[in-house]
Amino acid sequence: MAKVKAEDTQFILKIYDLRREPVMRAARNYAIGELWPQNYEEFKAIIVGYGTEPNAYLRQVLTFWNMIAAMVLRGAVDEQLFIETQTEPYFLWAKFGHYIPQARKDQIDPEYLLHLEKLTSKPAAKKKIKGLRDRLIERRATATAAAKAGK
Repeated sequence: MAKVKAEDTQFILKIYDLRREPVMRAARNYAIGELWPQNYEEFKAIIVGYGTEPNAYLRQVLTFWNMIAAMVLRGAVDEQLFIETQTEPYFLWAKFGHYIPQARKDQIDPEYLLHLEKLTSKPAAKKKIKGLRDRLIERRATATAAAKAGK
């Protein structure tokens, strides 16, 4: 294993600290645990629902990780250390990544989440995402059943 610099560890710890900020924590709670779109149209409704809390939460989380991905890709932190210590950006890509190409077209923004996509397309990331997708199938089924039971 390559030795990382102290600055790399500080970067990772700062990311962790930023994720604990109250609004960010609420946004992450929504994106990770509450939002389970069944198709692209449901995802799009959130993405284009400007002025709504769900839209603000999802944009906050996705753009946060896109910004961090850009920093990782530019060498601000050791990429392998980032992959080893972070799950959330890969989880989010596993959960929503298949919607992003169409969202780019609909939003007329060819660069929407481009850094996150580049980071998640790395070989080590793809392996991590595959495992997360398998777990997502179970979580999606549980979330869907809970939502139906609550109606």
